[in-house]
Amino acid sequence: MFIWVAALENEHDRDKVSEIYRLYHGTMLYIAASVLKDPHLAEDAVSEAFIKIIKHLDKIDPVDCYRTRGFIVIIVRNTALDLWRKRAKGCEREVVLEEFAIPSGCLDPVLEKITSLEACQKIADCINQLHENYSDILYLKMELDCSNKEMAKILGISRDKVKMRLYKARQALEALLAGGDKSYGR
Repeated sequence: MFIWVAALENEHDRDKVSEIYRLYHGTMLYIAASVLKDPHLAEDAVSEAFIKIIKHLDKIDPVDCYRTRGFIVIIVRNTALDLWRKRAKGCEREVVLEEFAIPSGCLDPVLEKITSLEACQKIADCINQLHENYSDILYLKMELDCSNKEMAKILGISRDKVKMRLYKARQALEALLAGGDKSYGR
């Protein structure tokens, strides 16, 4: 990983990566270990996640904020889940993934143009009720303004899968906001 940091041409980017490492390495290890249940695999997941983060440094500014933390949580969780799936393919028995939702304090209201604080809080609460695949994709799209191509790279899925997930996430969010089934999208 340090080779990647040293390869960065811009000193500001190197400092940014060092600061990200200092602030979030422990959190990243915790998240990866909670998914993988193996400290060595967790280290591998964190290293792979840092490579993805380095490729998307332009999405991180400032380093110490809820948006950056949410972005890093999504990347490390998805990287760990990818590693877990690769290892699970070798197992004959089916294993059920645990749900790892972003903590409610990580997502601030995502629609800043709505003036009512209550409406914003309801939207944030509804997003937090969605399945992590849906809440992650909405967070990347609405809060970080990622393109479909960027989201596909970050999440390790195809662009078509990104489009479908966005469509389903919006449907699920609309259903929750309309007072529909609370289990929609779970």
